[in-house]
Amino acid sequence: MLILLLALAVALSLLAELAYGYLQERYTMRWVRAEVSEHHAIMRQLGRAR
Repeated sequence: MLILLLALAVALSLLAELAYGYLQERYTMRWVRAEVSEHHAIMRQLGRAR
């Protein structure tokens, strides 16, 4: 019984680690996309100012 409980804990820990990595990557990509779109907006404004 203890072995099953330990195996379940390890499996849940691995799943949690994978989910955390996936969510961190999605957050990073959303942040990068926002920064890139802001950069494009700034460059468009600078292009029109010339």
